[in-house]
Parts: sequence; structure tokens; C-alpha cells
Amino acid sequence: MHNLTHRLAALALIAASASPATAAERHTVTLADGSEISYALALPPGFNPEASYPALLAIPGGEQTIEGALSIVERSFEAEAGKRGYIVFGASTEYNGVRPMFGPYADDTLLPQFMDALLKLYHIEDGRFYLAGHSAGGETVFRIGVRHPEMFRSLTSMSSYAGDEDLASLPALKGLPVNMFVGEMDTAYHSGAAQTRDLLLAAGVDVYFEIVAGAAHSLAPLRAQEGQVFLFDKITGTPGQ
Repeated sequence: MHNLTHRLAALALIAASASPATAAERHTVTLADGSEISYALALPPGFNPEASYPALLAIPGGEQTIEGALSIVERSFEAEAGKRGYIVFGASTEYNGVRPMFGPYADDTLLPQFMDALLKLYHIEDGRFYLAGHSAGGETVFRIGVRHPEMFRSLTSMSSYAGDEDLASLPALKGLPVNMFVGEMDTAYHSGAAQTRDLLLAAGVDVYFEIVAGAAHSLAPLRAQEGQVFLFDKITGTPGQ
């Protein structure tokens, strides 16, 4: 297990060498139930709509608005995704809490419909997504992950943990790599994250868990250029070139 703090200096040389991705844009899609939602989209340079690409689905925190979706794509994933040839989608819900993506009253039909729609619009490698979320989005990662593990290649939770209603279902993630990052200063999340980690390990799930030194809830070190390299390495299981 390599600590993020120990790798930043070495990764700086790698991260500085490649060209940036295109800017994230807002798009809309109609779901199978007839509703329309907005999402953030960042395509790699030279995108070919006839080619297949690996894809990352990012879930924002807070109220999980389109502004949050654009922010998490642009600040945490876009640059490194472009260098590696990944598509990044940012999910959002604009139902003012009526159709949330986390918590005991979550609409668990929203994300599966969204992913099905994306698979019809884009050629996604392996037909599955890398899934990552921050704060409330991290809780969404576990919620949708335990219900539809077949749709994902890995799960990554940042500054979060599984909701109480999902703890008993964590064994469903066996066979999927799971990454968890919590800020050293974000002490309110340490206990819940540790509980989730321990339950995953007890179920035989492959878990990478790190308390990021000096970081608060925003996990700023993972948003830095070198941190994005490290984060993508963990999410994809493949080191960047």
C-alpha cells in the first residue's frame, strides 16, 4: 500500500507531460421513465464516437446538483481522464430532494436508468463504469454499488461511508475493488468510514483505505495535479503513463 503523501513528488513529473482534456459540458438525457436529467460530460481529446472508451461516473456531494456534477468532474477527474483516454460523466438530480441519490429515501431507479441511457449514447468499454463519489456522493457509491455491482469495475468513496441501511448488504461488493479516502482533519467521518472498511474486509472485499494526511473534508490533495494521478491509479488499478 503506497501512501499518497509519499508519491506526490514522483508523480509530479508524470502528470506534467500530457495534454489537457476538453472542458466539461452540461448535457441532458431522457430516462426510460420519461424524466429528463442533466449531467456533466468530459470527453478525452480526439474523441471518436465510434470507438469504445473506459468511463468514470462521478457523484457529487451536497444536493447533488448539476453545478456539483460539473465541479467534481472538473476539479477531481477531468485532466487526468483526458490524458488516459477516459470519458467522465458527472451525475446530478434536480428534484430538490424529491428524488435523492442517497439516504433511506433515495430513488434507487435513477442511476440505473441514467447508466442505461449512457450505454445507449456512448460506447463504454466492458459495458461497466468506474464509480466514484465525494461526501453524500460517496454514500451514493455504496448505495448503488450494493444494488447493482454488475454495473461497475471499481468503487471509490471520498470523505464518506456506507449508510446504515446499506451496511448489511456490503458483502455484495465482493469481487469489486473498493477505495476509501478520508481526510485526517475530517474526524467526524473517521468512525463511520472505519466501520464500513471493517465490514468490507470481514466480507472478503478488496479494500484500499487511506486517511489522507493534512486533508479536510474537501480532500484537496486528491484534487491537485499529482493527487489526480494517484487517485486514477487507485480507481483503475492501472498506473498512468
